[in-house]
Amino acid sequence: MRAGIRYGVSVLVLALAGCASRDNAPAADAGIAQRIEVAGKALVYTAEAATLDLTDAQGQVRGHVFYMAYRVPGRGKRPVTFLWNGGPGANSTLLHFEAFGPKRLEAGGLVDNAQTLLADSDLVFVDPVGTGFSRPATPADGARFYSTLGDIAAVADFVQAWTRRHGDAGALYLAGESYGVWRAGGVAETLERRGQPVAGVILISGGIPVGPVLSKELTTALKLPGRAAAAQVHGRLPASLGAGGPQAAADATRIWAEQIYAPALARLGELDAPRKVELAQDVARHLGLPVDQVDGASLTVSSRQFLNGLLPGRRLDTFDMRISTPAGQAGGEEQAGGPIMVHYLRETLGYRTDLPYLGLEKDTDAAATPVGEQWDYNSGDTSPAAFAAAIAAARAGEGPPGAEPWIRRAMELDPHLRVFVAAGLYDSLNSCSANEMIKARLEPGLSARLSVNCYGGGHMMYRDAEARVRLSADLGRFIAHQADGNQP
Repeated sequence: MRAGIRYGVSVLVLALAGCASRDNAPAADAGIAQRIEVAGKALVYTAEAATLDLTDAQGQVRGHVFYMAYRVPGRGKRPVTFLWNGGPGANSTLLHFEAFGPKRLEAGGLVDNAQTLLADSDLVFVDPVGTGFSRPATPADGARFYSTLGDIAAVADFVQAWTRRHGDAGALYLAGESYGVWRAGGVAETLERRGQPVAGVILISGGIPVGPVLSKELTTALKLPGRAAAAQVHGRLPASLGAGGPQAAADATRIWAEQIYAPALARLGELDAPRKVELAQDVARHLGLPVDQVDGASLTVSSRQFLNGLLPGRRLDTFDMRISTPAGQAGGEEQAGGPIMVHYLRETLGYRTDLPYLGLEKDTDAAATPVGEQWDYNSGDTSPAAFAAAIAAARAGEGPPGAEPWIRRAMELDPHLRVFVAAGLYDSLNSCSANEMIKARLEPGLSARLSVNCYGGGHMMYRDAEARVRLSADLGRFIAHQADGNQP
């Protein structure tokens, strides 16, 4: 792991003087009046695209954060939700234009989004430094932001600066997707430690950073229910498991995984050869795989092995296991509609800059290294042994290293902070069952403030119309109940 900056970036503060001079963006308080119909009612709001400068303790500009804010005027102190995607190195356009913004990308254009969260909360979509139109002041300044802890500190500074500038902002919410869940948890803890209360945190498709609540064996076992649901969709399960549909297959597999498989993994060294063979056959049956795909020593199947092995000659999509492509075909999620979204930012919202919008437009500097390839996961255990184990896990498709219990610590600091968790049943990177088990095993005082939800979709579950409608309604209730001081 690169040496990186562990805590040095926390000295960054945000200048309130406005946007970077080279960008010629609108003043931070400017807004373009727009209108949308939600549930048959007109909602008039202002849309703002602007940049705030990041400065160090000496007042020197170190970076610029671009954001898109939507606010409903004349309704007093409304809740405000800050939203970002993950990567690391991803801009916020997925949550913005596919999930919660007032405009949604559909059929080659932008349409009014009936599921926008603007009906419940003002919205600020944030592009962290190195994404979208956000940039470090100089290439050398990138190291200040391209790390887990540096990113958390900078985004926390941004949130505080924005809320100070907009003194009429109400209760504060933070929403992150995928790696953005780490950012949301870390920013929540940082703000609470600085004395700024956070009403709620929304964690989408990134787990729950509360620390090691579940054993390694149970965490491994609870990956199977989602895989079983995907195998059912592809017709790979035996009739005894697949007849009731994907959710029934997931439910049956969860019971077996929790009661039989996880305990067996915990005493793997005590099992004799016949019992290992029997368990390998059971794993294969619940996953729709040939038994030779199950590792005979560990009795496990890695995420990569499952995605590559379920369908002969095809590979399941990492983000939505219902989707498959020919084996060997280049993978990776590509976002459609780039020119449409860029036109909206540049022309409709009037953000003028000669910079490319990273993620949708190509960087003119062909030699630029993507942010994700520069990232320093400088949190958690950074010893060589831990790093080697993390690299091995990442290569097997198990996710990035170094999560800390940010959400637990934030909830312990603030007894009023509540958390909403969302996951997609068919997401290979997450587990609805594991989220539910974490809630069940947390201390009662924390569990009661944690709302765990599973949707019939993938990593971007809002791409399924039914899941999007349900997710928006659930979040609307979460924010409304939070404002009333009730349970989510």
